[in-house]
Amino acid sequence: MFSTKAVFGAILALAFSVQVSAHAGATPAPGVAGQFTRGDVERPSTANPCGEVNIAQNLNTATPIVAAADGTFTATVQNFNGGRDGSRQFTVAIDAAAAGTNFVPATVTKNGDAAPAAVGTEQLVGQLPAGTTCTGGQAGNLCLAQFKSSAGFGNCAVIQQGAAATGNAAAGNTVAGAIGAGAAAASATGTGRGRRPQGGPGRGRNAAATAAGTRAPRALLHALRTVEEKL
Repeated sequence: MFSTKAVFGAILALAFSVQVSAHAGATPAPGVAGQFTRGDVERPSTANPCGEVNIAQNLNTATPIVAAADGTFTATVQNFNGGRDGSRQFTVAIDAAAAGTNFVPATVTKNGDAAPAAVGTEQLVGQLPAGTTCTGGQAGNLCLAQFKSSAGFGNCAVIQQGAAATGNAAAGNTVAGAIGAGAAAASATGTGRGRRPQGGPGRGRNAAATAAGTRAPRALLHALRTVEEKL
């Protein structure tokens, strides 16, 4: 009788340990080949932000989540238990160098169910922190995202920042610089020397003001056309 109870208790303990070890995670996940399963879920912590996964070994081979030009990205979150223990509601933090050592909180614009009635998947939409430039990986364009559910489960995922985001930022700087140059040119045109007006003091001042007023918009327009040709 004792041995039967002991075996039964061991089975229950094993089943319970399997349940509490893995409730929900985000995909695609580094170090996972094939379907994401209960055993792939981690418990992110301060000491181990990505759980037991070796990020250095899996960073460049992981399937990345590709961020849009505006910095938004979409991950699939999956739970293996119902209720709050299987929460699909996550916080997200980003490590721009993808080293797993310096995470900054990100914004989650669309989150999952905090207490789902059954197991399943949802789409989570996040936003890279403003000004983030992903520099990790061999290509120098990877970030590392830590997903942690409200129940404390989760894992890390790789975020790939496309060239479009960098290109848009550079184009914005070019336009801003050109507008500034155009404004400076317009100002210089308005205050520059010209031919001495004829026909009296009052008439000369009015003519100079009119000429400066028409030359300033032309200078700014020329600067903007130059930017358009470069783009």
